[in-house]
Amino acid sequence: MPAVLLKTPTPPPDFEAFWHEVVSEGDTLPLIYERVHHPDDDTPSHQVFRLRWQGSDGKGREGWYAVPRLPNAPRMPGLLYLPGYGIGTIPINENTAFPQFVTLCPNLHGYAVEPNIPYSPEHGYFTQGIESPHRYVYRRLMLESMLAARVLSAQPEVDSARLIAAGISQGGGLAVMLGAWCPLVRVVVAELPALTYWEYLLNATVWRYPIKEFADYMQATGQSREAILTTLQYFDTINHAPFVRVPVQLSLGLKDPGIRPPVVFSLYDALPHPKRLLIYEELGHDWSPEMRTHLQEWAQIHL
Repeated sequence: MPAVLLKTPTPPPDFEAFWHEVVSEGDTLPLIYERVHHPDDDTPSHQVFRLRWQGSDGKGREGWYAVPRLPNAPRMPGLLYLPGYGIGTIPINENTAFPQFVTLCPNLHGYAVEPNIPYSPEHGYFTQGIESPHRYVYRRLMLESMLAARVLSAQPEVDSARLIAAGISQGGGLAVMLGAWCPLVRVVVAELPALTYWEYLLNATVWRYPIKEFADYMQATGQSREAILTTLQYFDTINHAPFVRVPVQLSLGLKDPGIRPPVVFSLYDALPHPKRLLIYEELGHDWSPEMRTHLQEWAQIHL
C-alpha cells in the first residue's frame, strides 16, 4: 500500500479575506435569545434549560444549556459542545454535563433539541451550495457556531473570558475553525476532527455514507472532484490551522474507518503550539469516556 503524504496548508489566495468577511458578518448578527425551563429536563447535578435564539438566517435555533448546581457559584467557564454531522443535537447527560463548566449543546440547523434525529442520507447536507464557497452550507454553519458562542458568553452564569469550543468529528472541525476566527474562544478540543484533509477523504476506494453524499452528487450533476475541492479548500481545518491562536487538543482513533492517521497528523503538524495529540488505539469513529477526562484536563491547564 503506497504511503499517504501529509497535507500542508494550501489556502486559496483570498482565504483570509473570505474569512474576515464571515467574521464581520457574524459580528453584526443580532443577539436575540430566551431561556425556557422544564423541570423534567433537570438532572441531579445540573439545572437544564432549552436556550433559544435567532440564527444567522433569521430562523430559530435551540440548544441544551446545563448549569451545575453549585451554591453561590462564581461565573464559570463556558463549554460550547458542537454537534457531529447530522441535524440532531448532543444530549445533556453524565458525559456532556461537567461539574466545573456551563455547557451549551446547540442545534445548528434550526430543529428543536428533541426528538434527536439520527443520520440518514435524505437528511445529509455535505453538498448543499458546494458550487461556491459563498453559498456552501459550512459557511452558514460557521456563522451559527460563532453566534452560539456569543449566546453562550452572554449568559449570566458564564465567564465570557473562559470559553471552550469542543466537539467530535464535524464538531471538532468547527471547533478548530472557531479557534482561528472567534475571539471569544480560548481553548479548543477537537475529537477525531472531520472537515480535515478533504483530498484524502474524497479519495476513498469504497464509499460509505455520509461521505458517499459527494459521490452521489458528482454522479447526479457531472461535477468533478477537482471542482468540489476548490470550494472545500475554504473549509479544510488544515488551511485554518496557521490562523489558530489558542491551545488545541486533538484526538485520533486508530480504528476509525474515516478520520485516518494522515488526516489528524496533517492537522496536528499545521497547528501552532500549544497543542496536544491523544491516540486511542482501540477506538473507531466513536466517543470514549476518556475524552471527558482529557477535555477537563486541557481546559483547566489553559484557562
